[in-house]
Amino acid sequence: MKVKDIMAPITEYLSPDDTLQRAVLTMRTARRWHGLGVKGMVVLDGQGELVGILAIKDILRATIPVYLDPTISRFSWDGMLEEMARRVACKRVREFMSATVVTIDEDASLMACTDLLIKKNLQRLPVINRDGKPVGIVYIRDVYKVISQIFVDQPQCPL
Repeated sequence: MKVKDIMAPITEYLSPDDTLQRAVLTMRTARRWHGLGVKGMVVLDGQGELVGILAIKDILRATIPVYLDPTISRFSWDGMLEEMARRVACKRVREFMSATVVTIDEDASLMACTDLLIKKNLQRLPVINRDGKPVGIVYIRDVYKVISQIFVDQPQCPL
């Protein structure tokens, strides 16, 4: 099985010039085959080139900057998180996206894909075609769906 056999085609994406507010709205309304929303989206420039990925963790990091003391909960006030979120809502995706993106070729094997997902601790992997253009995304859930079906299709294991 090849990556292209299970990838989700890129139908929605973010721009580096989008605000975080727009990115959040896009991510909240985008749906996958299982009906759940997405937890990250590719960021494409005006020429359709992959320039980054924005994940919910990036949005959370934008809201709670790393320079804050890790013991912030001791001196935070009610409504602090909400206020911090309001402050970054109009900032641009380019400021918080992961610009170093691991990709995989659409003709790569599912084994190579799984290996990358595990070794790099990734949840999603953009898929590129022979021309280096982004054409899809493989999510760890998609790989699990394939593997779990193999488990289900096997004869029951003896106890």
